Amino acid sequence: MATIFRSGPGELLLDLLFPPKCAFCGKLMERFGDGVCPDCAKNLPFIEDGKVLRAIGAHRYPCAVALYYDGMVKEGVHALKFGRTSWRAGVFGRCIAQTAAEHLGGQFDAVTFVPVSPRRNFQRGFDQARLLAEAAGNIWGVEAEPILRKIRHNRAQSSLEDPALRHKNVENAYLVRRPRLAAGRRFLLIDDVCTTGSTLSACADTLMAAGAASVVCAALAGGHGDGKER
Repeated sequence: MATIFRSGPGELLLDLLFPPKCAFCGKLMERFGDGVCPDCAKNLPFIEDGKVLRAIGAHRYPCAVALYYDGMVKEGVHALKFGRTSWRAGVFGRCIAQTAAEHLGGQFDAVTFVPVSPRRNFQRGFDQARLLAEAAGNIWGVEAEPILRKIRHNRAQSSLEDPALRHKNVENAYLVRRPRLAAGRRFLLIDDVCTTGSTLSACADTLMAAGAASVVCAALAGGHGDGKER
């Protein structure tokens, strides 16, 4: 995959109202276009087709990941989460939508996301995974539904290196708001980054325990191009 969905018909108005910037590196651009500057467009670390899909968790949920978590991708995700630049989610969400459509098409009929805790949502002012899911859903005309709720404010997964500690850190951290909304449905579960898959797996397990028919996952980024875990 080497393209990202372009913006909708409102892009010209956006260009006039806001100086367009690249969603990944943050540089100013002449036109908003697809939200990616020419340099990043040429150098984005797309994951090879044979490695886009991975199996995560004890139940081996299929997970499609678009980009390696390197360079400008890591910069863009950090800026989204910690720099209060929620506008980046539109570009990232379209990238997730394209990857999910290509590799998981026909395997889901509902879209949801990995929620942050109320405390983290208050600190950031938004839930980045929800913004990504909404942007992806807009591509298909599907609403991203807040099916899951985070009930325990834990340490950030990025602060833990041991996969076993990551798994324990998210244990019993999520619940389904209304089980009847999950029962019998096939979900696409979206998050920003998939490292060990512990968070996505914990959420997928929670959905399945609430009666979901199946869960597949998608993330913007994960892993590294050099194959090293860090």
